[in-house]
Amino acid sequence: MKKILLSFVMLSSIGIYSTQAQITLNSNHIVGIGDNVEQARDTIPTGVSIGNGGAAQTWNFSTVLDEDQLDTLKFRNPASGYPGFASFPLSNMVLEQPVQDSMWMYLTKNAAGLFVDGAAQYQQGNLVILPIVTTIITFPSTMNTNFAGSWNGTLFGFDVSAIPLLGLDSIKITRQADLTSNIDGWGTVSTPFANPGFPALRQIVIEENIDTTWEKSTATGIWSIISPATLAVLGSFGLTDIAYDTTRTARWWTDDPSSKFPVVEMDYEANGTVNSVDWQKSSPTVGVTEQTNTVSGVVLYPNTAASEITIETSLTGNNSIEILDVTGKLISENNYDTNKITLSISDLSNGIYFYNINDIKGNVLYSNKFIVAK
Repeated sequence: MKKILLSFVMLSSIGIYSTQAQITLNSNHIVGIGDNVEQARDTIPTGVSIGNGGAAQTWNFSTVLDEDQLDTLKFRNPASGYPGFASFPLSNMVLEQPVQDSMWMYLTKNAAGLFVDGAAQYQQGNLVILPIVTTIITFPSTMNTNFAGSWNGTLFGFDVSAIPLLGLDSIKITRQADLTSNIDGWGTVSTPFANPGFPALRQIVIEENIDTTWEKSTATGIWSIISPATLAVLGSFGLTDIAYDTTRTARWWTDDPSSKFPVVEMDYEANGTVNSVDWQKSSPTVGVTEQTNTVSGVVLYPNTAASEITIETSLTGNNSIEILDVTGKLISENNYDTNKITLSISDLSNGIYFYNINDIKGNVLYSNKFIVAK
């Protein structure tokens, strides 16, 4: 998020027999406060499929997973001063998301399951509460354990009153999400970490999302679905009126004490194509420093930052670093020709910002995010 692998070999005078039994997943098999889970991501999986469901399966991913990115998920006590905790006073755990997500997700873990209560995120300098209320896994879980749920609310909003052509106050994006989950198989799963294999349950999660973009009239204060005229003016924002999307996720859970988190998780399409794979790199540790490593060789720290950021990179040679706000507005541009540059952000408001590393011709070599919180 095990008892010893629930398969054994019996030798007798008439041969060798193998017997497997499925596990039962409970709350004590899942991460708790203080755990740090090192997770690798294969961003371009090759030769990977989710395989079959059913009883006594063998899912072997030990030789097909690459490590394109590496990050650490940190599970902490939410009452320790994390942004947005006042909105989730009953949550008993918070997940510090990887720096790419810039989000704090509030969780409840109890004997009935692991649940998401919501999330907090800085948007345009303001702390926004996201109504992501959903179930990750229920306890006890065995073959054919299933559940369904839904949530809806505002994901993102921004002020557009400074654009006189629109006559609008603001824009927001809402989501209606409907989720189903089923434990459709059990057996043994192998990865570069879980080798020769852990006993596992496979969970299939399907979430159907409807994202709607709304505009608020300055004159009437009424919200309505964004108009074609507004979409044309805001074309660079990549907005659409209504967007439909279905996400499919396969997760393998185990009761082995060296895991405590999904051993492997795959995002896949209806035709079986696997888009990305997250897999546990090592056993959870307590109190380690978060690791962030990508194939690009770019590291920004601290993240979250208050007064300055430092960027270390192997991308050198008369390059430049652009800093942009969430609307895409250029805040600053700095030239550099060393492996390390420190930039002042003392004049930036709280919020999420983007940075691009460009070559001498202006081509973007690398992009990512950072948070300012003072």
